[in-house]
Amino acid sequence: MDKVPGKLELFLGYAKIGLLGFGGVGPWSRHVIVEERKWLSERDYAEVLGLGQILPGPNVGNASVMIGRRFHGLAGSLIATSGL
Repeated sequence: MDKVPGKLELFLGYAKIGLLGFGGVGPWSRHVIVEERKWLSERDYAEVLGLGQILPGPNVGNASVMIGRRFHGLAGSLIATSGL
């Protein structure tokens, strides 16, 4: 069910989230990742975001590290976070 994005697509997706979500990226993050690009299911995204909430730091930032790592390892984490 999960669509595996390429590295450029991962960066551009998170850049879109960061640009559209000025002041609060949570709703935009879910919209882009789950509804628009279908990288994760609703349940998978909720699990990643839930884990991001218990870790120190911004929730969506933590989720970007985990989602990037899921698709492209350490490079994916760096790509997603820098896009955000």
